[in-house]
Amino acid sequence: MKLTRLLIGLIVLAVLLSACATATPTPVPTQPPAAAPTTAPTQPAASSVVLKLEGPGGSKTLTLDDLKALPASEGWAGIKSSTGKITVPERYKGVAVDELCKLVGGLSPNMGVNLVAKDGYAMTVSYDQITQGDFITYDPGTGDEVKIQDPLTVVIAYERGGKPLPEDSEGPLKLVVMTAKNNQVVDGHWAVKWINQIAIKSLAQEWKLPLGGAITEDMDRGTFQSCAAPACHGKTWTDGKAQVWSGVPLWLLAGRVDDEVKHSDGAYNDKLADQGYPVHIVAVDGYKVVLESARIKRNNNILVAYLVNGNPLDDKDFPLRLVGSDLQPNEMVGRIIKINLMLAAQSASTPKPTTAATAAPAAAGNAALTITGAVDKPQTLTMDALKGMSVKITAEHPKKGKQDYEGVRLSALLDQAQVKSSATELILSSSDGFTTEVTLADVRQCADCLLAFNAGKLDAVMPGMQSNFWARDVVKIEVK
Repeated sequence: MKLTRLLIGLIVLAVLLSACATATPTPVPTQPPAAAPTTAPTQPAASSVVLKLEGPGGSKTLTLDDLKALPASEGWAGIKSSTGKITVPERYKGVAVDELCKLVGGLSPNMGVNLVAKDGYAMTVSYDQITQGDFITYDPGTGDEVKIQDPLTVVIAYERGGKPLPEDSEGPLKLVVMTAKNNQVVDGHWAVKWINQIAIKSLAQEWKLPLGGAITEDMDRGTFQSCAAPACHGKTWTDGKAQVWSGVPLWLLAGRVDDEVKHSDGAYNDKLADQGYPVHIVAVDGYKVVLESARIKRNNNILVAYLVNGNPLDDKDFPLRLVGSDLQPNEMVGRIIKINLMLAAQSASTPKPTTAATAAPAAAGNAALTITGAVDKPQTLTMDALKGMSVKITAEHPKKGKQDYEGVRLSALLDQAQVKSSATELILSSSDGFTTEVTLADVRQCADCLLAFNAGKLDAVMPGMQSNFWARDVVKIEVK
Protein backbone atom coordinates (compact mmCIF):
# COMPACT_ATOMS: atom_id res chain seq x y z
CA MET A 1 0.00 0.00 0.00
CA LYS A 2 2.75 2.41 0.98
CA LEU A 3 4.58 1.57 -2.23
CA THR A 4 1.46 2.26 -4.31
CA ARG A 5 0.94 5.65 -2.70
CA LEU A 6 4.60 6.50 -3.31
CA LEU A 7 4.33 5.68 -7.01
CA ILE A 8 1.15 7.76 -7.39
CA GLY A 9 2.86 10.73 -5.72
CA LEU A 10 5.88 10.48 -8.01
CA ILE A 11 3.63 10.43 -11.09
CA VAL A 12 1.70 13.53 -9.95
CA LEU A 13 4.97 15.37 -9.23
CA ALA A 14 6.35 14.52 -12.70
CA VAL A 15 3.20 15.86 -14.35
CA LEU A 16 3.40 19.12 -12.42
CA LEU A 17 7.09 19.59 -13.26
CA SER A 18 6.42 18.96 -16.99
CA ALA A 19 3.68 21.61 -17.05
CA CYS A 20 6.01 24.21 -15.53
CA ALA A 21 8.77 23.50 -18.12
CA THR A 22 6.57 24.01 -21.20
CA ALA A 23 4.81 27.16 -20.08
CA THR A 24 6.36 30.31 -21.82
CA PRO A 25 5.74 33.78 -20.35
CA THR A 26 4.54 36.57 -22.65
CA PRO A 27 7.47 39.02 -23.25
CA VAL A 28 7.03 42.61 -22.10
CA PRO A 29 7.63 45.10 -24.97
CA THR A 30 10.53 47.45 -24.41
CA GLN A 31 9.21 50.09 -26.87
CA PRO A 32 5.94 50.84 -28.63
CA PRO A 33 5.30 49.13 -32.02
CA ALA A 34 6.46 50.99 -35.15
CA ALA A 35 3.88 53.24 -36.78
CA ALA A 36 2.41 52.14 -40.07
CA PRO A 37 4.12 53.75 -43.08
CA THR A 38 2.42 56.86 -44.50
CA THR A 39 1.63 57.48 -48.18
CA ALA A 40 4.69 58.62 -50.20
CA PRO A 41 4.69 62.41 -50.85
CA THR A 42 4.22 63.72 -54.39
CA GLN A 43 7.24 66.02 -53.96
CA PRO A 44 10.74 64.71 -53.17
CA ALA A 45 11.81 64.86 -49.55
CA ALA A 46 13.46 68.18 -48.78
CA SER A 47 16.54 66.27 -47.61
CA SER A 48 17.01 64.33 -50.87
CA VAL A 49 19.37 65.51 -53.61
CA VAL A 50 17.52 67.19 -56.48
CA LEU A 51 20.38 68.91 -58.34
CA LYS A 52 24.01 68.08 -59.11
CA LEU A 53 26.44 70.87 -60.02
CA GLU A 54 29.83 70.57 -61.74
CA GLY A 55 32.24 73.35 -62.58
CA PRO A 56 35.85 74.51 -62.53
CA GLY A 57 35.67 74.73 -58.73
CA GLY A 58 34.53 71.14 -58.22
CA SER A 59 31.16 69.48 -57.77
CA LYS A 60 28.26 69.94 -55.38
CA THR A 61 24.87 68.39 -54.67
CA LEU A 62 21.84 70.34 -53.51
CA THR A 63 18.61 69.40 -51.83
CA LEU A 64 15.39 71.31 -52.26
CA ASP A 65 16.03 72.95 -48.89
CA ASP A 66 19.51 73.97 -50.07
CA LEU A 67 18.02 75.63 -53.14
CA LYS A 68 15.38 77.47 -51.13
CA ALA A 69 18.10 78.82 -48.84
CA LEU A 70 19.87 80.51 -51.78
CA PRO A 71 18.90 84.01 -53.03
CA ALA A 72 15.60 83.61 -54.86
CA SER A 73 14.56 85.07 -58.21
CA GLU A 74 10.88 85.64 -58.96
CA GLY A 75 9.24 86.72 -62.20
CA TRP A 76 7.10 85.81 -65.19
CA ALA A 77 7.93 83.22 -67.84
CA GLY A 78 6.09 81.73 -70.80
CA ILE A 79 6.90 80.06 -74.10
CA LYS A 80 6.10 80.03 -77.80
CA SER A 81 6.18 76.52 -79.25
CA SER A 82 7.69 75.65 -82.61
CA THR A 83 4.15 75.46 -84.01
CA GLY A 84 3.36 78.98 -82.77
CA LYS A 85 1.27 78.04 -79.73
CA ILE A 86 1.64 80.50 -76.85
CA THR A 87 1.80 79.41 -73.21
CA VAL A 88 1.10 82.70 -71.47
CA PRO A 89 3.49 83.91 -68.77
CA GLU A 90 3.03 82.54 -65.27
CA ARG A 91 4.77 83.52 -62.06
CA TYR A 92 7.79 81.38 -61.14
CA LYS A 93 10.25 81.31 -58.27
CA GLY A 94 13.68 79.71 -58.21
CA VAL A 95 17.43 80.33 -58.25
CA ALA A 96 19.26 82.13 -61.07
CA VAL A 97 21.65 79.87 -62.98
CA ASP A 98 24.37 82.48 -62.54
CA GLU A 99 23.94 82.16 -58.76
CA LEU A 100 24.26 78.36 -58.95
CA CYS A 101 27.40 78.63 -61.07
CA LYS A 102 29.08 80.62 -58.29
CA LEU A 103 28.88 77.55 -56.06
CA VAL A 104 31.23 75.59 -58.34
CA GLY A 105 33.74 78.13 -59.54
CA GLY A 106 31.70 80.66 -61.49
CA LEU A 107 31.11 81.28 -65.19
CA SER A 108 33.54 82.98 -67.59
CA PRO A 109 32.92 84.32 -71.13
CA ASN A 110 34.40 81.26 -72.85
CA MET A 111 32.09 78.88 -71.03
CA GLY A 112 28.49 77.76 -71.20
CA VAL A 113 26.16 75.80 -68.98
CA ASN A 114 24.91 72.37 -69.96
CA LEU A 115 21.57 71.56 -68.34
CA VAL A 116 20.48 67.91 -68.28
CA ALA A 117 17.03 66.52 -67.51
CA LYS A 118 16.34 63.19 -65.86
CA ASP A 119 15.24 61.72 -69.23
CA GLY A 120 18.64 62.59 -70.76
CA TYR A 121 17.50 65.63 -72.74
CA ALA A 122 20.20 68.33 -72.61
CA MET A 123 20.37 72.01 -73.53
CA THR A 124 23.35 74.36 -73.45
CA VAL A 125 22.91 78.00 -72.43
CA SER A 126 25.67 80.45 -73.32
CA TYR A 127 27.47 82.99 -71.18
CA ASP A 128 25.75 85.87 -73.02
CA GLN A 129 22.33 84.32 -72.50
CA ILE A 130 22.94 83.89 -68.77
CA THR A 131 24.60 87.24 -68.10
CA GLN A 132 22.90 89.45 -70.69
CA GLY A 133 19.59 87.71 -71.41
CA ASP A 134 20.44 87.23 -75.08
CA PHE A 135 17.18 85.54 -76.16
CA ILE A 136 14.60 86.17 -78.86
CA THR A 137 11.39 87.32 -77.18
CA TYR A 138 7.81 87.36 -78.44
CA ASP A 139 4.65 89.28 -77.58
CA PRO A 140 2.49 86.95 -75.42
CA GLY A 141 -0.68 88.17 -77.15
CA THR A 142 0.29 88.10 -80.83
CA GLY A 143 3.37 85.85 -80.94
CA ASP A 144 5.24 88.53 -82.91
CA GLU A 145 8.93 89.04 -82.15
CA VAL A 146 9.44 92.03 -79.86
CA LYS A 147 12.33 93.81 -78.18
CA ILE A 148 11.82 94.40 -74.47
CA GLN A 149 13.78 96.62 -72.10
CA ASP A 150 13.34 94.46 -69.00
CA PRO A 151 16.27 92.18 -68.14
CA LEU A 152 15.85 88.46 -68.79
CA THR A 153 17.01 86.02 -66.10
CA VAL A 154 17.75 82.32 -66.62
CA VAL A 155 16.37 80.50 -63.60
CA ILE A 156 16.06 76.99 -62.21
CA ALA A 157 12.50 77.22 -60.89
CA TYR A 158 11.01 75.16 -58.07
CA GLU A 159 7.66 76.96 -57.73
CA ARG A 160 4.94 78.16 -60.09
CA GLY A 161 2.09 80.28 -58.83
CA GLY A 162 3.33 79.86 -55.26
CA LYS A 163 3.14 76.06 -55.39
CA PRO A 164 5.79 73.35 -55.98
CA LEU A 165 6.14 72.20 -59.56
CA PRO A 166 4.30 68.92 -60.20
CA GLU A 167 7.02 66.27 -60.22
CA ASP A 168 5.26 63.95 -62.65
CA SER A 169 4.93 66.53 -65.44
CA GLU A 170 7.56 69.23 -64.83
CA GLY A 171 9.48 69.09 -61.61
CA PRO A 172 10.79 69.28 -59.12
CA LEU A 173 13.02 71.69 -61.11
CA LYS A 174 12.52 73.40 -64.46
CA LEU A 175 14.50 75.85 -66.59
CA VAL A 176 12.66 79.13 -67.27
CA VAL A 177 13.57 82.52 -68.73
CA MET A 178 11.80 85.19 -66.74
CA THR A 179 11.27 88.94 -66.51
CA ALA A 180 9.80 91.10 -63.77
CA LYS A 181 6.74 91.78 -65.94
CA ASN A 182 4.46 89.41 -67.83
CA ASN A 183 5.39 91.01 -71.14
CA GLN A 184 7.30 88.29 -73.03
CA VAL A 185 7.64 84.64 -73.94
CA VAL A 186 10.68 82.83 -75.38
CA ASP A 187 11.09 79.84 -77.67
CA GLY A 188 9.77 76.65 -76.16
CA HIS A 189 13.03 74.72 -76.28
CA TRP A 190 14.36 76.90 -73.46
CA ALA A 191 11.74 75.53 -71.03
CA VAL A 192 13.49 72.29 -70.04
CA LYS A 193 11.62 70.13 -67.50
CA TRP A 194 12.97 67.78 -64.83
CA ILE A 195 16.39 69.42 -64.60
CA ASN A 196 18.69 67.42 -62.31
CA GLN A 197 22.23 68.26 -63.50
CA ILE A 198 24.10 71.45 -64.34
CA ALA A 199 27.65 71.39 -65.71
CA ILE A 200 29.81 74.40 -66.59
CA LYS A 201 31.91 73.58 -69.63
CA SER A 202 34.08 75.21 -72.23
CA LEU A 203 31.81 76.43 -75.00
CA ALA A 204 32.80 76.96 -78.60
CA GLN A 205 31.78 80.31 -80.02
CA GLU A 206 28.10 80.93 -80.52
CA TRP A 207 26.77 80.59 -84.04
CA LYS A 208 23.68 81.07 -86.14
CA LEU A 209 22.67 79.32 -89.34
CA PRO A 210 20.93 81.70 -91.77
CA LEU A 211 18.31 79.85 -93.84
CA GLY A 212 16.93 81.56 -96.94
CA GLY A 213 14.01 80.70 -99.18
CA ALA A 214 10.43 81.97 -99.38
CA ILE A 215 11.10 83.31 -95.90
CA THR A 216 14.31 83.63 -93.90
CA GLU A 217 15.36 82.41 -90.48
CA ASP A 218 18.52 82.89 -88.44
CA MET A 219 18.51 79.53 -86.69
CA ASP A 220 20.50 79.85 -83.46
CA ARG A 221 22.55 77.09 -81.90
CA GLY A 222 19.94 76.36 -79.25
CA THR A 223 17.15 75.92 -81.79
CA PHE A 224 19.33 73.68 -83.94
CA GLN A 225 20.37 71.62 -80.91
CA SER A 226 16.75 71.18 -79.87
CA CYS A 227 15.77 70.18 -83.41
CA ALA A 228 18.64 67.67 -83.51
CA ALA A 229 17.54 65.91 -80.32
CA PRO A 230 16.72 62.21 -80.93
CA ALA A 231 13.19 62.78 -79.64
CA CYS A 232 12.66 65.53 -82.22
CA HIS A 233 14.23 65.34 -85.71
CA GLY A 234 17.76 64.23 -84.90
CA LYS A 235 19.49 61.62 -87.08
CA THR A 236 22.95 60.10 -87.11
CA TRP A 237 25.33 58.75 -89.74
CA THR A 238 28.39 56.59 -89.17
CA ASP A 239 31.24 57.13 -91.61
CA GLY A 240 33.91 54.70 -92.80
CA LYS A 241 36.09 55.54 -89.80
CA ALA A 242 33.31 54.57 -87.36
CA GLN A 243 32.75 58.23 -86.47
CA VAL A 244 29.14 58.98 -85.55
CA TRP A 245 27.84 62.29 -86.90
CA SER A 246 24.69 63.79 -85.36
CA GLY A 247 22.46 66.48 -86.81
CA VAL A 248 19.33 67.34 -88.77
CA PRO A 249 18.36 66.12 -92.25
CA LEU A 250 18.86 68.87 -94.81
CA TRP A 251 15.32 68.49 -96.16
CA LEU A 252 13.86 69.39 -92.75
CA LEU A 253 15.88 72.60 -92.65
CA ALA A 254 14.62 73.38 -96.17
CA GLY A 255 11.08 72.84 -94.90
CA ARG A 256 11.50 75.67 -92.40
CA VAL A 257 11.87 78.28 -95.15
CA ASP A 258 10.38 76.85 -98.36
CA ASP A 259 7.04 78.53 -97.59
CA GLU A 260 5.31 80.31 -94.71
CA VAL A 261 4.79 77.06 -92.74
CA LYS A 262 7.89 76.64 -90.56
CA HIS A 263 7.15 73.67 -88.31
CA SER A 264 4.36 71.12 -88.58
CA ASP A 265 3.59 67.88 -90.38
CA GLY A 266 3.12 69.91 -93.58
CA ALA A 267 6.13 72.18 -93.15
CA TYR A 268 8.04 70.56 -96.00
CA ASN A 269 6.53 71.59 -99.34
CA ASP A 270 6.65 68.42 -101.48
CA LYS A 271 4.95 70.10 -104.44
CA LEU A 272 7.58 72.82 -104.54
CA ALA A 273 10.36 70.25 -104.28
CA ASP A 274 8.88 68.32 -107.22
CA GLN A 275 8.89 71.49 -109.31
CA GLY A 276 12.61 71.67 -108.61
CA TYR A 277 15.00 74.19 -107.08
CA PRO A 278 18.69 74.15 -106.17
CA VAL A 279 19.85 74.30 -102.56
CA HIS A 280 23.10 76.18 -101.92
CA ILE A 281 25.14 75.10 -98.90
CA VAL A 282 27.79 77.78 -98.37
CA ALA A 283 30.99 77.57 -96.29
CA VAL A 284 32.76 80.41 -94.52
CA ASP A 285 35.44 80.60 -97.23
CA GLY A 286 32.83 80.89 -99.99
CA TYR A 287 32.99 77.24 -101.09
CA LYS A 288 29.53 76.17 -102.18
CA VAL A 289 27.80 72.83 -102.71
CA VAL A 290 24.63 72.82 -104.83
CA LEU A 291 22.09 70.01 -104.43
CA GLU A 292 18.83 69.75 -106.33
CA SER A 293 15.59 69.53 -104.34
CA ALA A 294 14.75 66.15 -105.89
CA ARG A 295 17.91 64.74 -104.39
CA ILE A 296 17.29 65.91 -100.83
CA LYS A 297 13.50 65.39 -100.80
CA ARG A 298 12.65 63.60 -97.51
CA ASN A 299 16.12 62.08 -97.61
CA ASN A 300 17.43 61.27 -94.12
CA ASN A 301 20.79 60.23 -95.56
CA ILE A 302 21.93 63.84 -96.09
CA LEU A 303 22.51 65.54 -92.75
CA VAL A 304 23.70 68.88 -91.49
CA ALA A 305 25.78 67.68 -88.53
CA TYR A 306 26.83 69.66 -85.47
CA LEU A 307 28.37 66.82 -83.42
CA VAL A 308 30.80 64.01 -84.14
CA ASN A 309 31.09 61.24 -81.57
CA GLY A 310 29.05 63.42 -79.24
CA ASN A 311 31.41 66.40 -79.39
CA PRO A 312 31.29 69.77 -81.23
CA LEU A 313 33.08 69.78 -84.57
CA ASP A 314 36.73 70.80 -84.70
CA ASP A 315 38.01 74.00 -86.31
CA LYS A 316 38.11 72.65 -89.86
CA ASP A 317 34.36 71.86 -89.77
CA PHE A 318 32.89 74.03 -87.00
CA PRO A 319 30.06 74.78 -86.54
CA LEU A 320 28.30 72.55 -89.10
CA ARG A 321 29.19 70.02 -91.75
CA LEU A 322 27.17 68.40 -94.53
CA VAL A 323 27.51 64.61 -94.26
CA GLY A 324 25.72 61.40 -95.18
CA SER A 325 25.76 58.22 -97.20
CA ASP A 326 24.10 59.86 -100.22
CA LEU A 327 26.88 62.41 -100.71
CA GLN A 328 30.17 62.34 -102.57
CA PRO A 329 33.30 63.15 -100.50
CA ASN A 330 33.72 66.56 -102.19
CA GLU A 331 30.15 67.44 -101.23
CA MET A 332 30.73 67.02 -97.51
CA VAL A 333 31.42 70.68 -96.94
CA GLY A 334 32.33 71.91 -93.45
CA ARG A 335 32.23 75.30 -91.75
CA ILE A 336 28.74 75.93 -93.14
CA ILE A 337 27.47 79.45 -92.52
CA LYS A 338 24.33 79.63 -94.64
CA ILE A 339 21.86 77.49 -96.58
CA ASN A 340 19.75 79.01 -99.34
CA LEU A 341 16.86 77.61 -101.34
CA MET A 342 17.09 79.26 -104.76
CA LEU A 343 13.36 79.38 -105.42
CA ALA A 344 12.00 80.71 -108.71
CA ALA A 345 9.94 83.36 -106.92
CA GLN A 346 10.86 84.56 -103.46
CA SER A 347 8.07 85.54 -101.10
CA ALA A 348 7.29 89.23 -101.01
CA SER A 349 7.38 89.01 -97.22
CA THR A 350 11.04 88.05 -97.12
CA PRO A 351 12.65 90.57 -94.75
CA LYS A 352 16.24 89.92 -95.79
CA PRO A 353 16.43 89.03 -99.48
CA THR A 354 20.20 89.33 -99.34
CA THR A 355 20.46 85.98 -97.51
CA ALA A 356 19.91 84.26 -100.84
CA ALA A 357 23.28 83.68 -102.48
CA THR A 358 22.67 85.73 -105.60
CA ALA A 359 25.69 86.71 -107.62
CA ALA A 360 26.98 90.22 -107.15
CA PRO A 361 26.77 92.29 -110.33
CA ALA A 362 30.03 92.70 -112.16
CA ALA A 363 31.75 96.00 -111.52
CA ALA A 364 31.72 98.31 -114.50
CA GLY A 365 34.86 98.45 -116.67
CA ASN A 366 37.96 97.68 -114.64
CA ALA A 367 36.32 98.64 -111.35
CA ALA A 368 37.38 96.48 -108.41
CA LEU A 369 34.75 97.64 -105.89
CA THR A 370 31.35 99.32 -105.87
CA ILE A 371 29.65 100.90 -102.86
CA THR A 372 25.88 101.32 -103.13
CA GLY A 373 22.75 101.62 -101.02
CA ALA A 374 22.17 104.16 -98.26
CA VAL A 375 24.97 106.52 -99.32
CA ASP A 376 24.95 110.04 -100.73
CA LYS A 377 27.84 109.30 -103.10
CA PRO A 378 27.85 105.78 -104.58
CA GLN A 379 31.37 104.64 -105.42
CA THR A 380 32.91 102.69 -108.32
CA LEU A 381 36.59 102.26 -107.52
CA THR A 382 39.46 100.78 -109.52
CA MET A 383 42.30 98.88 -107.89
CA ASP A 384 44.65 101.80 -108.61
CA ALA A 385 42.30 104.20 -106.83
CA LEU A 386 42.11 101.88 -103.86
CA LYS A 387 45.88 101.50 -103.65
CA GLY A 388 46.13 105.26 -103.42
CA MET A 389 44.33 104.98 -100.05
CA SER A 390 46.30 102.02 -98.72
CA VAL A 391 47.58 101.51 -95.19
CA LYS A 392 49.53 98.67 -93.55
CA ILE A 393 48.44 96.97 -90.34
CA THR A 394 49.01 93.85 -88.25
CA ALA A 395 45.83 92.08 -87.18
CA GLU A 396 44.85 88.87 -85.40
CA HIS A 397 43.14 86.39 -87.73
CA PRO A 398 40.69 84.14 -85.82
CA LYS A 399 42.34 81.00 -87.22
CA LYS A 400 45.81 82.01 -88.45
CA GLY A 401 46.93 84.32 -85.64
CA LYS A 402 48.78 87.58 -86.25
CA GLN A 403 49.17 88.54 -89.91
CA ASP A 404 50.41 91.61 -91.82
CA TYR A 405 47.93 93.24 -94.21
CA GLU A 406 47.90 96.10 -96.68
CA GLY A 407 44.61 97.56 -97.86
CA VAL A 408 41.98 100.28 -97.49
CA ARG A 409 40.21 100.95 -94.23
CA LEU A 410 36.46 100.39 -94.42
CA SER A 411 35.90 103.57 -92.39
CA ALA A 412 37.70 105.60 -95.09
CA LEU A 413 35.59 104.03 -97.84
CA LEU A 414 32.37 104.71 -95.94
CA ASP A 415 33.37 108.31 -95.27
CA GLN A 416 34.10 108.79 -98.96
CA ALA A 417 30.68 107.38 -99.87
CA GLN A 418 28.99 109.56 -97.22
CA VAL A 419 26.83 106.98 -95.49
CA LYS A 420 23.34 108.15 -94.59
CA SER A 421 22.51 108.56 -90.89
CA SER A 422 19.69 106.02 -91.17
CA ALA A 423 22.06 103.18 -92.20
CA THR A 424 22.58 100.30 -89.77
CA GLU A 425 24.36 97.49 -91.61
CA LEU A 426 26.72 96.56 -94.43
CA ILE A 427 26.46 93.65 -96.84
CA LEU A 428 29.78 92.51 -98.29
CA SER A 429 29.36 90.56 -101.53
CA SER A 430 32.02 88.34 -103.09
CA SER A 431 32.44 87.65 -106.78
CA ASP A 432 30.95 84.13 -106.44
CA GLY A 433 27.76 85.40 -104.77
CA PHE A 434 28.79 84.80 -101.17
CA THR A 435 27.48 87.52 -98.84
CA THR A 436 28.05 88.40 -95.22
CA GLU A 437 26.28 91.01 -93.13
CA VAL A 438 27.88 93.13 -90.41
CA THR A 439 26.45 96.00 -88.39
CA LEU A 440 27.63 99.47 -89.30
CA ALA A 441 28.26 100.21 -85.64
CA ASP A 442 30.69 97.29 -85.35
CA VAL A 443 32.61 98.48 -88.40
CA ARG A 444 32.73 102.07 -87.14
CA GLN A 445 34.21 100.82 -83.86
CA CYS A 446 36.81 98.71 -85.66
CA ALA A 447 39.69 101.04 -86.58
CA ASP A 448 41.59 98.32 -88.46
CA CYS A 449 38.73 96.75 -90.42
CA LEU A 450 39.78 96.96 -94.05
CA LEU A 451 39.75 95.43 -97.50
CA ALA A 452 43.18 93.90 -98.00
CA PHE A 453 44.94 93.50 -101.34
CA ASN A 454 45.45 89.84 -102.21
CA ALA A 455 46.71 88.92 -105.70
CA GLY A 456 44.47 91.42 -107.46
CA LYS A 457 41.48 90.77 -105.20
CA LEU A 458 40.07 92.35 -102.05
CA ASP A 459 39.70 90.31 -98.86
CA ALA A 460 37.88 91.58 -95.79
CA VAL A 461 40.06 91.87 -92.69
CA MET A 462 37.78 92.15 -89.64
CA PRO A 463 39.82 92.09 -86.40
CA GLY A 464 37.87 90.94 -83.36
CA MET A 465 35.12 89.34 -85.44
CA GLN A 466 34.37 85.71 -86.24
CA SER A 467 35.93 84.15 -89.31
CA ASN A 468 32.69 84.19 -91.31
CA PHE A 469 32.99 88.00 -91.52
CA TRP A 470 36.41 87.73 -93.21
CA ALA A 471 34.93 87.46 -96.70
CA ARG A 472 37.20 86.83 -99.69
CA ASP A 473 37.25 88.52 -103.11
CA VAL A 474 34.86 91.31 -102.09
CA VAL A 475 33.50 93.25 -105.09
CA LYS A 476 30.59 95.13 -103.60
CA ILE A 477 29.54 96.84 -100.37
CA GLU A 478 25.85 97.56 -99.95
CA VAL A 479 24.90 99.94 -97.15
CA LYS A 480 21.45 99.40 -95.60
